[in-house]
Amino acid sequence: MDALVAPVPAVDATSWRAALEEAKSKLAGLAVRRAGAIRFRVTDHEVRTAFGGEAGDPMAAEPFAWSARNARRSIGVAAVRQLIAGDARSPLEAVRCRLSESSRWVREGSSSVSQLDRWIDGLPPAGLAAVGAEAVTWVTRLWCALDWFAFGAPPVVGRDHWWDSPHSALLALRGRADVRTANSHLVVLSGPRRDSVRAELALVTLVEALRFRSDVPGRVVGWWPDSGHLVRVEPEPAALTLGTEAVELALGGAGTSLRPAA
Repeated sequence: MDALVAPVPAVDATSWRAALEEAKSKLAGLAVRRAGAIRFRVTDHEVRTAFGGEAGDPMAAEPFAWSARNARRSIGVAAVRQLIAGDARSPLEAVRCRLSESSRWVREGSSSVSQLDRWIDGLPPAGLAAVGAEAVTWVTRLWCALDWFAFGAPPVVGRDHWWDSPHSALLALRGRADVRTANSHLVVLSGPRRDSVRAELALVTLVEALRFRSDVPGRVVGWWPDSGHLVRVEPEPAALTLGTEAVELALGGAGTSLRPAA
């Protein structure tokens, strides 16, 4: 809570604007150089992969497929919203409600149906139980970690932000955050601590700065619930530079200060 509600350090406006303009210029060059290429979305996953993936994780390089592990966040953020609204009394109840929604939406042919909902609806009872268990663990850790009613305004849960390049429809950047407040963005992390984590979090800062040009975004806090370890990225010009170089590295560019050693 302290990391999320603490005041954001003052930033020199001139230095911030200069760093933002430099980031925009470099991203424009990257977008133009990719003209004619396939659409490419840069997320924290692409940044992590560009650094060599997650050491010790054999699934990191595999093509995406829904699994209990991959689904826990999507189910979990919806469950946390229900808890905040008072529509569920426990993480277990909230997750069960979210899983039931998937089956109901598929059965009714709702326009809200996603690929995840269809996958959930097709699971056998044992698979559904495994998905629920993963999601309940994820929700319980996040729900119990924060004093949700101590925020000045209700936080936004699980809303990722995208920035689409104005220079090419092929390039888009995603800033993932699980909890957003006026001063901060909380990213729930998993897996081992890794060299890429600051670059992953700086991508959130970069996306926020590009989307909301008039304001300096809040700090980004990365949190490993398994260990309680925190990593903070303050909104400063260096974070914009780091985020831009992370995008360049993910696109196969130089990434001057980031490229992993061979």
